Amino acid sequence: MTTYREMELIQRGIEEGDSSLVDDAIVDNFIGWLPSYNCITAAEGYFSFLSSIAKYKPNLIEPLLKKAIEPVYFLGYDNAEGVLSWAIQLANNPNAHYKSSNLGKFWLLQELPIYKDFIEKCLSEYMDE
Repeated sequence: MTTYREMELIQRGIEEGDSSLVDDAIVDNFIGWLPSYNCITAAEGYFSFLSSIAKYKPNLIEPLLKKAIEPVYFLGYDNAEGVLSWAIQLANNPNAHYKSSNLGKFWLLQELPIYKDFIEKCLSEYMDE
């Protein structure tokens, strides 16, 4: 299982332009990471990491977003509008356990809505499981 410290180092490496980080390994580490056993905090962790690296790794957004949506779905959000509303609350929550960077907050508020159709597709897949 990937640790918080490992994810922190990966995030820092991406933000600093470390070209030795392989995309498949980033995705594998993200999927193998459990930010919390609590769905709310797990969702915060996934979205915090994703939103902070999205600008640097746009090709990883969809595979990471699919995993990030999972705990939000288990919180009862079963449509894209609900997930987007939850993300807005996260971006504006100063008491979140995992806080997004300023760049991450911007991504959550401005860029995440672009993925509305992808979010719907992921939610449909979760409902079919």
